[in-house]
Amino acid sequence: MVKSMPWLLFICLIWIHPALYADKSEPRILFLGDDNTFHGGWVVEVESAIRAQRGYARASIVNMGLLSETVSGLSEPGHAGGSFTRPHLKNRLSRVLTQYKPTLVIAQYGMNDGIYLPMDEKRFKAFQEGIINLRDDCIKSGAKIILLTPSLYAADQLPEEKEYEKVLRAYSAWMVAQRKVGWQVIDVHSRLLLEYKNAKLADPKFIFANDGVHPTEKGHSLIARSVWGGLAPGMMWLKDTPLVSDSAKLRPLYKSMVVLRNAWLSETGFNHPLVNQGLSLDTAEMRSTEYLKEYFKGL
Repeated sequence: MVKSMPWLLFICLIWIHPALYADKSEPRILFLGDDNTFHGGWVVEVESAIRAQRGYARASIVNMGLLSETVSGLSEPGHAGGSFTRPHLKNRLSRVLTQYKPTLVIAQYGMNDGIYLPMDEKRFKAFQEGIINLRDDCIKSGAKIILLTPSLYAADQLPEEKEYEKVLRAYSAWMVAQRKVGWQVIDVHSRLLLEYKNAKLADPKFIFANDGVHPTEKGHSLIARSVWGGLAPGMMWLKDTPLVSDSAKLRPLYKSMVVLRNAWLSETGFNHPLVNQGLSLDTAEMRSTEYLKEYFKGL
C-alpha cells in the first residue's frame, strides 16, 4: 500500500489540480505517417516517454497516421487488388492542421512512396516534393515539424529480396542531408539498422517484420527506441526516460490512441475504405480521459 501512494498522489495532482489541466498554451502533438504509424505500436511507446516529461502528462497527443498513405501521390497498379489507390496526404493535410492545430508534428513517410519498385528519379522527385510540401505546410500553420526517415524493408529476408531497401536508404540519406539547411530530421533508418543487428545478436530468432514491411510488437519497440533517441535531445526532454513496452501496462494508452485516432481521422476526413469511422470527438475525448487515468494508475 505504501508503494502505491506516490502514484495515487500523482494521479490526484494531474486530474484535480486546475493548474495542471491542458489549455491552449500547452503542446498539441500530432503523429503522421503510413501503416506503421497508424497501427501505432511505436507511437504509444514514444507517447509513454513524452507523458513522463514534466508538464506533458495531460498534453494532447493524437496519432493520425493512415494505412497505405504516401506524400508522393503515387500508387502502384493493382494496389489492394485494384480496389483503391493509395491515399495522398496532400488531400487531407490542410484540414488536419487547421482543425487540430498541432504545435509539434512528428511525421514518418517513405515506405510506400517508392511503391516497392527499384530506384527511379521521377518517383524520388515525387517523394522529395511531398516531404518539402509537408514541412512547408506545417511551418506555415505554426507547427514545429520533426521528420523521421523510413523504417527497414525486408530486414529478415535474404539479400536478393532487399532491393527496395536501397530505395529507402537513398530516401533517408536525402532527408538527413537537409539538416544542413535547418531541417529537423531523425535518422530512424540508420538507428534501426543498429538496433536490429543488436537484437539479432542477442536472439538469432528475432524477427523485425514477418512480411518485410509491418513490424512485430518487438519490431515496433525497436522503432520507438530509434525515434526517442533522436527526439528527446531535439526537444530537450530526458533522454534516459524509460519507454513503457510492457503490453499490459500499455493497453490503456493504446486504447486511448485508437479512440482518438479514429475520431480525429473522421473529423478531419480521410479516404480509405478499410478504415472505420470513429466516435464523435467529445465521446472520444471522454473515453481517452478514462483510459489515461487507468494507464497512470497501472504504472
